Amino acid sequence: MPGYVRARLTAPDSGYEFDLKAGKVVAAETAAWYLARDGRAFLPSEDSDAFVTEAGDLTVAACVRGIETRPAAALPFDALGKERPFCVRSPDRGEIAIVRLVEAAADGSVTIVADQYRRS
Repeated sequence: MPGYVRARLTAPDSGYEFDLKAGKVVAAETAAWYLARDGRAFLPSEDSDAFVTEAGDLTVAACVRGIETRPAAALPFDALGKERPFCVRSPDRGEIAIVRLVEAAADGSVTIVADQYRRS
C-alpha cells in the first residue's frame, strides 16, 4: 500500500532535503529518512540502501532484488533522469521510495517525483 503517490517536490537549495517518509521538503537534518544532496549527487540517509535501474518502470519487488544484488554506491545527477528511476529503502527496511529526478536547475533547486510504499 503506498504512503503517497507521485509527490512532485522541489528543494530550493542544499539547505533542504526530501523527507521520504512524509513526502515533503524539509529543512536539512530534520528528517530521519531523507534524500539530501552533496554537490551534483543525491545522498541517502545513513543506513539507507539504494538501487538504480537501467531504464523504464521500477517496482517495489525490483527495488528489493536490486538492492540485494546490485546496490548503488552513488546517485549522481548526470547518471539519473526521467528514464532512470531509482529507489531508496528506509534504514528499518520497511519502506521504499521510488524516485525520478525531474530537474537539477542551475540555480541549485532540484525537483523529483517520488512514490513511497510501506511493505508489510
